[in-house]
Amino acid sequence: MIFEDCQKNRKLLQGPTLIGFNESQDEHKNTVCPTHPESPDRIQKIKEALKQTKVLEKCHVLTSFLEIDDADLELTHEKKMVKELVASEKKTQEEINSQCENYDSVFMTENSMKVAKDGVACVRDLTNRIMANEASNGFAVIRPPGHHADSASPCGFCLFNNVAQAAEEAFFSGAERILIVDLDVHHGQGTQRIFYEDKRVFYFSIHRHEHGLFWPHLPESDFDHIGAGIGVGYNANVPLNETGCTDSDYLSILFHVLMPLATQFDPHFVIISAGFDSLRGDPIGGMQLTPDGYSHFLYHLKSLAQGRMLVVLEGGYNHQMSAVAAQKCVRVLLGHAPFPASVKDPPKESTVTSCVNLVTCLRNYWNCFDYFPSRTSLRLAQWPIVNSKVEFKYDPHNRPADTGEIVQTDLITSNFMASDSLPAGEMETFIYFNEGDEAHFDLEEDNHPEKPARTRRILKTLQESGVLDKCIERNTERMATDDEIRMVHTKKMLDHLKQTETMKDEELMEEAENEFNSIYLTRDTLKVARKAVGACLQTRIQQS
Repeated sequence: MIFEDCQKNRKLLQGPTLIGFNESQDEHKNTVCPTHPESPDRIQKIKEALKQTKVLEKCHVLTSFLEIDDADLELTHEKKMVKELVASEKKTQEEINSQCENYDSVFMTENSMKVAKDGVACVRDLTNRIMANEASNGFAVIRPPGHHADSASPCGFCLFNNVAQAAEEAFFSGAERILIVDLDVHHGQGTQRIFYEDKRVFYFSIHRHEHGLFWPHLPESDFDHIGAGIGVGYNANVPLNETGCTDSDYLSILFHVLMPLATQFDPHFVIISAGFDSLRGDPIGGMQLTPDGYSHFLYHLKSLAQGRMLVVLEGGYNHQMSAVAAQKCVRVLLGHAPFPASVKDPPKESTVTSCVNLVTCLRNYWNCFDYFPSRTSLRLAQWPIVNSKVEFKYDPHNRPADTGEIVQTDLITSNFMASDSLPAGEMETFIYFNEGDEAHFDLEEDNHPEKPARTRRILKTLQESGVLDKCIERNTERMATDDEIRMVHTKKMLDHLKQTETMKDEELMEEAENEFNSIYLTRDTLKVARKAVGACLQTRIQQS
């Protein structure tokens, strides 16, 4: 078999992109601080951006889901926690506010449980549909977020852990390995804790840490926490110890650390904890990641698990900037390539140090890092040998104030370009071939490897695999002109080939041996070559 996928049981899939909304989300709000940035306006701005750029109409939108019960929640959370939170439905707002004081940065209303359960129902439904081949991928545009909630307690604006619930649904649907990539500027300690001893889940987080000075102020957010028990080696933290990290910092992590690990892990399902507070302009995050740079993560991670990906909204407190990033991400989910990232400057030295520190901890578990030097290797000797040093500087007596009022109109914004809007038609993939290429063959050797059967075999394999059914076949009649050929080749070369059109077979074999290097000729070779070039030029015309 010519093409063999690592996951042999997976068949070709080209389904819709799902967008899920828990429409009850506007019933969950901060009653103590009405202008708190984790508010219903976050979802509204994203929805407006998707509609404005005609992205939403290309997706399959879901707003109604099967209800979940407490037993579903108890797959990732302790019964005591679930019971305690559910009890809030029968309390007054004053009693609920008092209950929230027992947690770290949590607010609720009497309807928050309904909202949170709707969010969990959304991610589970989308996961089920993607795993059942009913859809290619999906984006759960829901709140409250979830990645700070661990098995024992809500935390950090999060009530239930949405991505952990999605992972459980994926396991139930047959996945054996799940990759969770957390791009929120805050470490998702809840997700880490839930799967810390589980090698079925690889949790990878890029987050602002500043040696513990940034919330959630935990030693476990550092690079040296790589899992425990049978899960050791399946947890990876890249702590960013400076603010102002740009696309260069994030993409260096993507290409040098995340993609090698993710490729070797070979997941059956990919979940993105899509926190948009790592974007430039966020009032809390302090980073300079662009929306286009952010979308590159989805683009490259889509190469895994045959594209089976669920994106789940986490944080993001510049509502307009988050909406722009969400739109860029959905474009990628729909199959469009991302726009260029901004990589003018090199990554920060502290980012490189964090990457190398993490690799130092993980290299004994993953051979994708064998290209890094070790103490016993002289390979790449110029690369510094790192003695990983853990620093934790947080003093709980100097804890910063909790997030409060943020006025959205005071924040920087980013406008859509005309190119951000999607065209009215569907995207199409063309397969061009130059029929008649069998006229170019080796007159002396029947089994020459560069023979017409090559293209026949490719087309046959595409047909048998079902790929060709998803494409538009075109036999090009376009012949490259002399002027077009001379854009890259000399007139002398072209004239030489023209002479072969009238030669005898013996003359052609002699010409090929004496005048060219590793070339065979027939009287129709130039004609076939013109059509091959014409096919490439025709492809360019179709694109424009």
